[in-house]
Amino acid sequence: MTLPKTNIQSLVKQVALSVLLLGTTLPAVSADNRTAVWLNENEKAMLLKEMRQFLVASQKILAASLKEEMESVETTAREVGIKQMRSTPASLTKKLPEGFKALGPKIHKGFEDIAYEAETMGDSAVILERLAELQQTCISCHATYQIKVSTD
Repeated sequence: MTLPKTNIQSLVKQVALSVLLLGTTLPAVSADNRTAVWLNENEKAMLLKEMRQFLVASQKILAASLKEEMESVETTAREVGIKQMRSTPASLTKKLPEGFKALGPKIHKGFEDIAYEAETMGDSAVILERLAELQQTCISCHATYQIKVSTD
């Protein structure tokens, strides 16, 4: 089942408004009490590049879903899915805290689920729901961890 474009746009506007309102109601915090993840400069750059790829993919999926362009949704989601996860060096994975390591595969699998939905049913509403769930995982990770550069 595919929702009419106006319903999807309304859903997107409601989600965007919720995010804006959430952002304006959070208290200011002066201390950063997130768990530090210690990496060297190259590992940090690699991890941050991957996170930026998630952000770009999320935007492309959102835009393509609104246009009912399921082939674009599928291609974009697969680019940051399981294949990308398998390319993470073991040396980097060893340094990551267990909780962080649990969130990574959840993100990659979430993108694979979006790709599968686009390939099979092509339901924009389902895709947007899954993308919203993925964003919550991103928010949880960023609220819990910070990347620090080790001098080792």
